[in-house]
Amino acid sequence: MDFPLLFIGGQIAESLPADKQIECGLLETMRGTTGKVPLWPYHRARLERSGRVGGPLLDLIETFLGRCITSLPDRELRLRLRVGSLHGAAYWDLRIEPISAPAGLDRGVTLHLCQTRLPRVETANPGCKELARSRYNRAMQELPSSDLLHDGLLLDEQGCLVETLRCNLLLWHGGQWFTPDLSHCGVRGVMRDWLSERVPIVETALGLENLAEAEEVAVCNSVRAVLPVRALAGSNSWQPGPHTHRLQNLVTEELW
Repeated sequence: MDFPLLFIGGQIAESLPADKQIECGLLETMRGTTGKVPLWPYHRARLERSGRVGGPLLDLIETFLGRCITSLPDRELRLRLRVGSLHGAAYWDLRIEPISAPAGLDRGVTLHLCQTRLPRVETANPGCKELARSRYNRAMQELPSSDLLHDGLLLDEQGCLVETLRCNLLLWHGGQWFTPDLSHCGVRGVMRDWLSERVPIVETALGLENLAEAEEVAVCNSVRAVLPVRALAGSNSWQPGPHTHRLQNLVTEELW
């Protein structure tokens, strides 16, 4: 079988349109493992929260995902699902490829503070992942490398911590996990939601001073689970610690 596997509306495709061609587009990046998509209920809930995707379409996508992943039970897969409209009609596609990682990723990532800031909204932030990602793309250009060992740290316009370019942020300090308040901007990641149902995580306004005080720093997303943060370039450094390891073990024991 040749990867990547490409599908448009459930049919095999030779190529997919560019992100910018899909109107009102939403993105879900998922992990497929042992013949299933373990976090699909959380991905589905986030798509529903957008108010743009109806239940019948999600039922169709869910059935198709199950059929695809069941046929590849021995693979660890990265799935990129896009939902929106194309030429005025409802549209969805899927890209499936094996998960790969650079050597040393399990030992942690280095963060780089981005000058690009995220705008705050006063309405409730649904935390969905939009395909219109011009600010994220601009921030990505600030990194010294695009490999997974480097990630961009994003602040909002008021200087509060939000997230990284690929992950949600977790700070361990004073015997407690903290994560940035996403009421006004940022992506509410499904791995973050899954962890918060099992481990107390306080969502609150955080700044760079809180990052500097943290005893352990980790990032999480739906494909990579939990990774330690080793440093904020030019500033702080941390060692992967027992509390981060406990989160990683929780994912391994209960999810995949």
